[in-house]
Amino acid sequence: MRPLRTAAVAVSLLLLVLATPSLAGCSLVGRPDASGWDQKAQLALDDAASEVGTARLALRAAHEHRTWSGYTTVLVADAEKAAATAEEDLSRLQVPSGRADAASTALDLLGRAADATRQVRAMAVAGRYDDPALEKELARLAGALQREATRAESRG
Repeated sequence: MRPLRTAAVAVSLLLLVLATPSLAGCSLVGRPDASGWDQKAQLALDDAASEVGTARLALRAAHEHRTWSGYTTVLVADAEKAAATAEEDLSRLQVPSGRADAASTALDLLGRAADATRQVRAMAVAGRYDDPALEKELARLAGALQREATRAESRG
């Protein structure tokens, strides 16, 4: 009876040892999927375009005295945080082969969106709302983000 129990324990331990690497393998990073990356890039670019647009509208509304300064500051701070999150989330993904140029363009635009919304937040905190050059840059940037999101969608 003793050899049978020893064999059962040995088999159980062997199964546990063999199962552990296969379970650990489930959490390993797989080969990046180009279509999946394109979808995530599109979402990040769309989100950033929306946040840049929000910052631009908040700046204009505050300049025209159609909103309170405190509300404007909170609104653009949220836009800044969301734009930075979009950039960070996409930058964490492994770029699939054949998407290096698209990734470079997307991450550059997302970085510019994060910087622009940060600049708008700093202006709002300072109570400054009139910067025509920045407003034009925000409009150009939102358009560029949207165009790149459309490209990502068409690739995916």
